Amino acid sequence: MNTIANWSEPSVYLMRKTPYTATVNFSGRPLEGSEGYWGKFVDVFDPSFADSLRKAMAGQKGKAAGDPWCVGYFLGNELSWGNDTSLAAAALASPPEQPAKKAFVQWLQAKYPTIERLNAAWGTQHASWNALLESRNPPDAKKAAADLGEFTTVIAERFFQVCRDAVKEVDPEGLYLGCRFAWANERAIRAAGKYCDVVSFNRYERSVANLRLPQGVDRPILIGEFHFGALDRGMFHTGLVPTANQSERAAAYVAYVQSALANPWIVGTHWFQYGDQATTGRGDGENYQIGFVDICDTPYPETIQACRQVGYQLYRERFSAAAKAAAKNQAGE
Repeated sequence: MNTIANWSEPSVYLMRKTPYTATVNFSGRPLEGSEGYWGKFVDVFDPSFADSLRKAMAGQKGKAAGDPWCVGYFLGNELSWGNDTSLAAAALASPPEQPAKKAFVQWLQAKYPTIERLNAAWGTQHASWNALLESRNPPDAKKAAADLGEFTTVIAERFFQVCRDAVKEVDPEGLYLGCRFAWANERAIRAAGKYCDVVSFNRYERSVANLRLPQGVDRPILIGEFHFGALDRGMFHTGLVPTANQSERAAAYVAYVQSALANPWIVGTHWFQYGDQATTGRGDGENYQIGFVDICDTPYPETIQACRQVGYQLYRERFSAAAKAAAKNQAGE
């Protein structure tokens, strides 16, 4: 392993002995009409969002900012993007004082000269623009799809632009590593590609060999989390990707990293996490057997050996894969 990944302890990575990524946490007014596994999406039009980001990045001064050991910054984690119309629909489902809803209504007013024109397009019967602002009823999903999709892009691009600006204001040379997509739609991914230096995904799968960005998006990909677990020793939950035993777990590690090495878009994979979670569970109950060491700091030798096996060869494998791809391109295949 040659970097320290997300969620890591600052007192460790600021020892500046290993390249690391920094985690920047933020808050802000929630988009009330949104929902998701980890909670509501943030209202990117409320000033509290940008203010929180600026304050959080200011806290990196004298720490990660300008530090040559810092690879870059993650802002956000597994956010609730929904489908390609969800965030705009969530804005409409929010109270009238929601800044994102006001912004959407203003956007619609700029597109449609009158409320009657909007009603005709959407099949609605709003008496006025103010009535639309007061309403929390969803429009016909098919009739309003184009507008909902376009404004979802507006929300997504504003999110990534504000995040990028906050990073570059404090650390112009620092890389903005994205938000670690777990669930995402193409509009969100395209918005990330527009503003992020690297687009990050948490991918709990057996392989990432075929992971690609949408057509026309030219950015490197970073895997923010992956893991495998087994129950033959130590714990009572395998984590998100189960294996039969520690030997299979080690083999799965090798196969995953090799699949990433064979994928020219991927520039790194981050394992989650160093140590097993507590048997009694963390705050949300997770008690996964996903560590390189158990809860008594006893190593899992099979997985550690697998990490060494692929790690000692990773540059050779990567350049070999690149050479094969170049030869294939030259051959016109």
